[in-house]
Amino acid sequence: MMLYHLDARDTFNIHWTEIYVIITVSSMLCEEGRKLYHEYDTRMTERWGSTGSTALTLLSNIFYILPYFLFYLGLGFRYGSYNEDLLTTARIIWALDLELWYLRSLKFVIALKFLGPKLFMLQNMLRDLFAFVYMIFIAIAAYGVVSRALIYYKEVPFTSRGIFSGIFYEPYWFIHGEVSDKDLLDERIMNGTNDGGKGVAEATATHILLGFHMLFINVLLLNLLVAVFA
Repeated sequence: MMLYHLDARDTFNIHWTEIYVIITVSSMLCEEGRKLYHEYDTRMTERWGSTGSTALTLLSNIFYILPYFLFYLGLGFRYGSYNEDLLTTARIIWALDLELWYLRSLKFVIALKFLGPKLFMLQNMLRDLFAFVYMIFIAIAAYGVVSRALIYYKEVPFTSRGIFSGIFYEPYWFIHGEVSDKDLLDERIMNGTNDGGKGVAEATATHILLGFHMLFINVLLLNLLVAVFA
C-alpha cells in the first residue's frame, strides 16, 4: 500500500490492501484495549509494563502506543489530502509509523529459543547505550557550535532547521567516518593563505578541535562502548 496505492483524494480509488491494513490495525487496537482492561482488572497496576526502570518503562509504553497514534494521525491527513502537501505529510507519518511496526514485530519472535534471549540482552544493553548517546550528543554539540562559530560566523540560519543541519547534522556523520570538515578546512586555509591570511587562524583552530573531537568520539567513546557491550 505504501509503495503503490497512496494517491491523493482526487485521483485514488481505495485499494483492498488499504482496507485490509485499516481493519487489521483497528482490530489489533481493540485487542490491545481488551488486554489492558483485563490486566488492570486482574493484576496490580504497578506490575503492568514495568521494566525495573522508570525511564525504560516510560519509553516502552510510549513505543507501545505510538504506532497506533501515528497510524490514525496519518489516516486523518491521508483522507484530508485535497492537496499534495497534506498527502506528503501523511506519507511521512505513515513511513515513520511503518518503521515502528517493523521494530514492534520483534515481540513475535521473543518466544523463540535462539532469538528471545538476544532481545532481552538488547533490552539490558539499552541502559548503557543511553549514557553513551548522551555523552556523544554533548561532544557533537560542543564541536558543532564552536566550529561553526569560527568558520561559519553569521552564516548558519537562526532557525530550527538551520541549526540542526548546520550544527548537528555534519558532526554526527563523523561517528561513521564521514569527515567532510577536513576538506573544507584545508580549502579555507589554502584560500586564506592566498588571500592575505584571511580566515586562516579560525580554520587552523577548528582543525585542532576536529582532531580532538575525532580522538574523543571515534577512538575513546565508541571503543569504550564496544568494550562495555563485549
